[in-house]
Amino acid sequence: MKILITGSTGFVGRYLVRQLAKHKNVELVLPVRNPKKAQRLFEDLPNVRIETIKGDISLSVLIEKPDIVINLIGIIRENHETGDTFEKVHYLYTKLLVDAAKKVKVKKFLQMSALGADIDAKSRYLKSKAAAENYLKASGLPYHIFRPSIILGKGQRLYEDMKKIAKMMPILVAPKGKVQPVHILDVVESFEKCVFCKEQNEIYELCGPKVVSYKELFEFVLNCIGIKRKIIELDRKWLFLASVLGSVFTFMMITYDQWLILEKDNVCSGKFKGVKELLGTVRDPFKGTC
Repeated sequence: MKILITGSTGFVGRYLVRQLAKHKNVELVLPVRNPKKAQRLFEDLPNVRIETIKGDISLSVLIEKPDIVINLIGIIRENHETGDTFEKVHYLYTKLLVDAAKKVKVKKFLQMSALGADIDAKSRYLKSKAAAENYLKASGLPYHIFRPSIILGKGQRLYEDMKKIAKMMPILVAPKGKVQPVHILDVVESFEKCVFCKEQNEIYELCGPKVVSYKELFEFVLNCIGIKRKIIELDRKWLFLASVLGSVFTFMMITYDQWLILEKDNVCSGKFKGVKELLGTVRDPFKGTC
């Protein structure tokens, strides 16, 4: 079985490649823009093949003709210097991959989305994720779509961001709101399960067993990185100015689009299947993820 994975050098991708590489009957093809980075990460895996992206990302699908495509490409901040907008990275890249997958008759397409994805959302991040979902669903390809809450695990960018902010600030601010983090291993094993399952055309919301405040989440992260800071909770309205500045200055932890996302809690709705239905049990994301 040949599986092509985009976004393989990202946080989830690094875990997923290693999980799927355990299957000896699987050949993993990783199209990347930075092959040296990928080689450092996966040089010990014999059934992994790294391909340098040249031009259109969909060319890898057309050339390799994989059985399955897994799309993990995503950004949490836009980069206007490189032109990497939410619409380009989440929707356009997905469209290119889906169109190519249809041409070579891919058997299954697995898509990383986000909890709260909604075509009517105020947030362009969530709107672009939903647009990608809708395009995939309308394509006729067999699919699985995953909507995770915040994913906790070693290598999570949040840990590094919190470390940078804590070095500059004696007091940290957490927005009021709820979140339902999920363990990184539950995420990758959910993908793994759907690679080999017979079911198709499903959407999954991936959350852990605990709903916590952002303050509690930040306290956990600080404990993980061994830094002590006082954290105060503020209603999102008091973070508006910071979010506007954060859309310009990358050292800020919040952008205007993220401020819009905070309008609703980041918890599973219960309308879709989740980790328990896929794996039978749900890990505590606050254990073993530091």
